[in-house]
Amino acid sequence: METVSGIVANLQGEIVAYGEGAEKIFGYRRDEILGKNVAIFHPPGSEATLRDLFQTAMTTGTWEKDTRLVRKGGEVFPAHLKVTAIRDDRGNITGLAGMTRDLSR
Repeated sequence: METVSGIVANLQGEIVAYGEGAEKIFGYRRDEILGKNVAIFHPPGSEATLRDLFQTAMTTGTWEKDTRLVRKGGEVFPAHLKVTAIRDDRGNITGLAGMTRDLSR
């Protein structure tokens, strides 16, 4: 069965929710990753991708691409990442939800 990762970040990129699938894919336990920035999952030099991800999800509601991500041990792996804006009852964006599929498995 395919493992899918669910991660929620606030507008500053800090991880506020981290699912069991994320633990399996990325290797971090929930207690050691909450409060860290989502940049931890992206290889060095990915700043432009992260900016595009945040800007696109904030303006269109969704960013979705095949990309490369990083596990706790430093292993870079191919993944499909979909990031969706989370809105409150007034329509204001309050965070971003990311769903990751590990394409290496």
